[in-house]
Amino acid sequence: MHLRLTSHRPQDTQAIAADLVRHHPGLRVIALRGELGAGKTCFVQGLADGLGIGAPVTSPTYTLIHEYPGPR
Repeated sequence: MHLRLTSHRPQDTQAIAADLVRHHPGLRVIALRGELGAGKTCFVQGLADGLGIGAPVTSPTYTLIHEYPGPR
């Protein structure tokens, strides 16, 4: 499944990601692709918020895996 959404503010990007995991709890893998500054970190911060993860989220660029403890 491919999903393309457009956001114009970091807060909107974070809200989209948080809503995504709240409304689709069965999601297992999300691949992010984009240029530097495209909003990947904002998106991951929103995912963490939606999952109830309180740890600071760092940039996923140049990283294979970041693991954050949380309820899921």
